[in-house]
Amino acid sequence: MKIADVAWGWTPIPEDTPEGDSLIRIADQIRALGFEGVDYLATPEGLDQFYNEANSKKLGEHSRSIGLEPNVFVFQAADWNKADAAVRKKNLDYFEKCAKVAEWVGCKIISGLSPLACGAAGWRFKASAPAQKQSYNLPSDYDFKADWARLVDGYKSALAIAKRHGLRMSIECFPMSMVSTPHAMLKVLEDVGDPDFGIQLDTNHLVAQHIDPEWTIRILGGKSLFNIHCKDNDAVSRGNIPAGAGIVDYTAVIGALKDVGYKGNLTVELEFTDNPRRYNKQALDHLKLCLAGEY
Repeated sequence: MKIADVAWGWTPIPEDTPEGDSLIRIADQIRALGFEGVDYLATPEGLDQFYNEANSKKLGEHSRSIGLEPNVFVFQAADWNKADAAVRKKNLDYFEKCAKVAEWVGCKIISGLSPLACGAAGWRFKASAPAQKQSYNLPSDYDFKADWARLVDGYKSALAIAKRHGLRMSIECFPMSMVSTPHAMLKVLEDVGDPDFGIQLDTNHLVAQHIDPEWTIRILGGKSLFNIHCKDNDAVSRGNIPAGAGIVDYTAVIGALKDVGYKGNLTVELEFTDNPRRYNKQALDHLKLCLAGEY
């Protein structure tokens, strides 16, 4: 398994729109630490303002020239299941733009997000405050079956777009989203029903819900897992901390990945840090020890 890093972890917020040579400089810093792979991200704003063909190809060519292989390109929008068909179409139109960029950069996978239930008031869950009241505050006429059908249809339509650009598609399953548990992941994999559709698994998201990452890996199997975000969580006060600084047992995670025949990357994802070099190196060093069986 190669150890990769996410480019958006080197910006003040993940949704920052790149400017000039900012991603080139980030790629250089990632490679200088010893990472072998990189994931990039685009918001709809970034797709409109930065990721044209020339910028995208230049980014991919530079990454590969320094020994940093682009792997996943993340589409940072999640209007798959909105009731308004026009909103869903706009979401797919941006996904198509993102797939073009992913192809230009030379990524292998385009990854989307798992949304909240349609009509939910917003993100209220906080792992650091497990005793607070939690509710989606859904409308009284909420229809789960219709909501799920829209979600699956959106993913199927997006996967068809991804395939036209030579890509596989994954989804990242956020806490409290419609696909937040391993059993929901199994269900969406079954309903989409295509080997080019899989899961981008985040260890932090699982621990935030008190779900064991190793068990989840063994439930899903290696063929369904396209990428692993190695981001730790202490299950009390903080998530989004370097691998080895929380309670995720990455030795067990890596052992499970090997057992199920996982072929993808271990990808360090750290966000909202004022010292990305320090904390990305800390995570990288820990994962190297775990891979070598020395931790």
